[in-house]
Amino acid sequence: MSEDAIKTIGSSSVGAILGLSPWAGPWDVWARMHGLAESKKTFSTTRGHILEPAIGAHYAKLYNVEIQKGPEYEESPILGAEPWMHARPDFFVSDGNERWLVEIKSTRTFNEHWGEPGTDNVPPYYAAQCVWQMAVTGDNRCDLAAFATLSDEFRVYRLNRDKALEDNIVGLVRDWHEKHIKEGEPPETDGSTACGVALASRWKPEAKEFIPADESATALAETLIKLRGQLSEVETEKRRVENLLKEKIGEAYGIDGIATWSPTKGRSTFDRKAFESEHPELAKNYINQSEGSRIFRFTYNRPKD
Repeated sequence: MSEDAIKTIGSSSVGAILGLSPWAGPWDVWARMHGLAESKKTFSTTRGHILEPAIGAHYAKLYNVEIQKGPEYEESPILGAEPWMHARPDFFVSDGNERWLVEIKSTRTFNEHWGEPGTDNVPPYYAAQCVWQMAVTGDNRCDLAAFATLSDEFRVYRLNRDKALEDNIVGLVRDWHEKHIKEGEPPETDGSTACGVALASRWKPEAKEFIPADESATALAETLIKLRGQLSEVETEKRRVENLLKEKIGEAYGIDGIATWSPTKGRSTFDRKAFESEHPELAKNYINQSEGSRIFRFTYNRPKD
């Protein structure tokens, strides 16, 4: 990917920036674009890449159209009217008279976020992605072809270009890009893992130097004590309810439609310490050293009355 593309906003980031994505948020995008984190492949994304050509071919055959693959991740993306916008549509489609886009998705099931096929009622993070692609390419239509692996169901949705909605989304992302990418200001601190990783990468202490505790730090510490206590109570209650269900299941495999309590196989573990002790030279060839990070340890003690 080119250096310029790294600093531009692609369609897959729009849902995260707008707070619509269940998998990522603004900190994920900010950290990645500032080189503080890397994109990680998940089972879902890998599954999608594997199924994408087959779903695209099925769409083309079903609608008797020609499809052309869009830019791969390693290739330069399509840039929009504004240089900080880019997109990599999955496919360009032509029926001989009209051209439009097709976005491919695979999902386990079609849940409540999916409407009737043929409508534009798709999950909002996918809708934002389609809106962005049309804004970049100038196409007036984007079909979303989706396959549910568990139910073996194929659906096609149609999203037409809505200039008012497009201008609203582009405006919001433009402001975000200006503030957080060009100016470099971090997003508001939140509870995401990406935020913690980015903070650790951004600030690396030179020495064991402590700053004095002020009122705001003490207030945060008190809040954390309260939250940890609530979490402990919830975890304990969670285990109690789970144990009650296990008691009901007894020797059965489970309770139909509610829970299973199945036996597991014993697992083999690797004794790294013993291996390093008995084969120190050999072990050196198989040890990968990762870059260090920072560990947060809560050491606060309430002042005694």
